Amino acid sequence: MKILIIKHGSLGDLVLSFGAIKTLNYHYPEDELYLLTQPNYKNIFTRLPYVKEIFTDNRSSIIQSIINYLKLIKKNNFDLIIDLQNSTRTQIYHLFSRMFTNVQILSARKFSNIKYQQQIQGVQHITQNHKDQLSKLNIHKYFNPDLSWMSLKKNYKNNYVILIPGASKTGSYKKWPSQKFAEIANHLIGMNLDVYLTGSQLDIKDINEIIKICPQAQNKINESKIEVFFDLCLGSKLIISNDTGPAHIAGLSNRHLIWLANDNEISKSCYPLGDNVHKIFAIDVKSIKTKQVIEKIEEIT
Repeated sequence: MKILIIKHGSLGDLVLSFGAIKTLNYHYPEDELYLLTQPNYKNIFTRLPYVKEIFTDNRSSIIQSIINYLKLIKKNNFDLIIDLQNSTRTQIYHLFSRMFTNVQILSARKFSNIKYQQQIQGVQHITQNHKDQLSKLNIHKYFNPDLSWMSLKKNYKNNYVILIPGASKTGSYKKWPSQKFAEIANHLIGMNLDVYLTGSQLDIKDINEIIKICPQAQNKINESKIEVFFDLCLGSKLIISNDTGPAHIAGLSNRHLIWLANDNEISKSCYPLGDNVHKIFAIDVKSIKTKQVIEKIEEIT
């Protein structure tokens, strides 16, 4: 049997879906699993061990996307589609799949052959939604996400703390102020710890603002690409992060992660997993006091 799993993004949601993908790999060892995701994630997760191949969907115009999707389904002769995205876009894909193919579809959206009722955000964690969805295939042994396969076995020294002060293009409301991150950086320097500032080029303004206040903090943008970020986390003493995709990778490193987030339905459904995740919530993340974070640092260290 050939199974296509759909999970476009975002980065954090995709990472959290790896538990479901690992579970499917375990229960269907003789079958072929494939993943359909965004183009920017294909190279990042090219070593994902549970799937035979990763396909990409650039989600261009809906008409062209439908054409490309149907070509993919027909060319590969998939038997089952497992829609972990459960979006309006994938619902449209399912409509045309039902019209022009015989593929079976497991989704919370219309036009699926195998339906399940997805809980609204805030009721339960997204991985519980995945468990509920896979139970429709009589799968009841579920694995949590595991990123051990991402390690390149790079050995980093253990005397640094990672700060993740950025967010996605649309996630500015999730950002703790740079000035507060800088205050934390100065506190950590005072503890004789190195401070690594990580992120992407989108975060350069925040990183520069932190360095202006705390010159000893180190810009590690060029050394924190997602492909090597897991190892960077493994070597750290502590990670402090906004509610952003890399926090989910940090959490699964099982190093101590202090996660700063808005107290809302989304954060309650999509918080990072891991053995050492410490969540600090506020109605507005910007109102979290540096004192709260310092107290948590002292509790951990």
